[in-house]
Amino acid sequence: MMFWNRKKQNQPIQYEKPKPDDVRIAVHFTGIVQGVGFLVEMWRRANEMRLSGWVRNNLDGSVDANLQGNIKKIDTLLEQMQQIPRIQIERIDTQQIPLQDNGPFEMLNY
Repeated sequence: MMFWNRKKQNQPIQYEKPKPDDVRIAVHFTGIVQGVGFLVEMWRRANEMRLSGWVRNNLDGSVDANLQGNIKKIDTLLEQMQQIPRIQIERIDTQQIPLQDNGPFEMLNY
């Protein structure tokens, strides 16, 4: 299955079936995480790392994400998001959930 990443001038990105060591993590972020470019930053970085899943704003000012792929890449992404000065994450809650089919990382309700 092939998907197109519009940010990379239509260069194809190949998404493979989940590997045995892949995980899917539900993540809930609180703090100053809306109105600061959080969704776009996570979307861009997750696609560069070839992670699958989604990210979305919640009505209460928090952000939820589902991240699927190699756990080291997911950990790296979460660390990177905490290093962006304009984003002030107060808390990150995570829970492992069942794997789903791979595809491009998406911004929901954007």
